[in-house]
Amino acid sequence: MSNVQVKISTASLLIDKIDKIIEEGYFQNRTEALNEAIRLLIKKYQLSKIKTRIETIREDTEKYPELSGIVELMHSEEDK
Repeated sequence: MSNVQVKISTASLLIDKIDKIIEEGYFQNRTEALNEAIRLLIKKYQLSKIKTRIETIREDTEKYPELSGIVELMHSEEDK
């Protein structure tokens, strides 16, 4: 994977907070900190998409009877 240099403008308060995190030793430099922030943003976005998809599937399946109900019905029909 090759690196691409990106120029950004952001609030000085955010940079101050990133610099504080770097001073505390969590990251070696701004590049490392910002790369992790971007990874977390992408992961959050992907998880949001998955959550939306799961909710859609769940909504679509609510109109069908529960599996346990089907099994009970099958057993009661066998007992007849």
